[in-house]
Amino acid sequence: MAIREDLVASAVQFLQDPTVATSSVENKISFLQSKNLTREEINIALARAGGGPAPGAVTQYNAPPGPPQQYYPNYPQQAWQPSPPLPRRDWRDWFIMATVVSGLGYGLYSLSKRYVYPLISPPTPERLEQDKKSIEVQFDKAFALVEQLAKDTEVLKESEKQRTERLDSAISELQTVMTDLKSANRRRENDAQQIRDEVQALKDAIPKAMENQKNLTNNRLSEINTELTSLKTLVSQRMAPIPSPAPPGSMYSRQTGGTLVASRSTTPNPAIVESPPSADDGNSAVPSSASSETPAQSSSNRPPATSNGTHATKASIPAWQLAASASQG
Repeated sequence: MAIREDLVASAVQFLQDPTVATSSVENKISFLQSKNLTREEINIALARAGGGPAPGAVTQYNAPPGPPQQYYPNYPQQAWQPSPPLPRRDWRDWFIMATVVSGLGYGLYSLSKRYVYPLISPPTPERLEQDKKSIEVQFDKAFALVEQLAKDTEVLKESEKQRTERLDSAISELQTVMTDLKSANRRRENDAQQIRDEVQALKDAIPKAMENQKNLTNNRLSEINTELTSLKTLVSQRMAPIPSPAPPGSMYSRQTGGTLVASRSTTPNPAIVESPPSADDGNSAVPSSASSETPAQSSSNRPPATSNGTHATKASIPAWQLAASASQG
């Protein structure tokens, strides 16, 4: 590595400075190393400055090798100048100093007398009376404020009490209303449940009732058919001719008896009202057939008349029986 002559020359000038010459070699070497000088440059500078150690002796004070240091530009070294001697003081300096000290003391005295002394001095009777009046005024204001606060507190307590009472009454009414609503809701649920039970019972009972009505209607229709069959048989028997003629003596009796029987049989029952056939034939046919069934049975169960006026002759079928049989047939 080439030797930098400018750095070496600066180092020589630094080492030849009288103030630096009194320093130890170790300090000189460390300073030169801090200025980024190499070992060779330091040895050359010490040799040129004179009185330096041999190169072998210089190397023993070198620091251990480390990372490369940054390069700093070389600045000319300024020689350290000793401080100049203190100037001697004469009577004018002491006079100026006494004047300044006297001015500062007078200023401090004036400030303390004007601002500090009133704070630490005992008060006068007039000042005490004035302070007493001001304190009494402040106490009066404080007592008035306390009384006003007491009144406001009482008003607030009263209003709060009224509001609490209104709130309690409102809560009581709300609880009552809630209880009534719960009771009404419970009753409504019970009624609804009862209605559902009744509707379900009706749903279950309607098919049974319809089935029973159907069976009853079928039974009545069967009975009516049976009665009509027997009525037709009776009518056919009544309409058959009598083979043997009756004697003349009994003819009058037969005519009388026959007239009596015919008059009885042809007399309609005033309670029987025939109704025209409708869509509900099963229900309307029951009373008409029952009403027509009674005279037929009475006429069929009537015993025949004898030869001396008790034997029956050929009787005619009543018109209402013919109409009933025609309507049923």
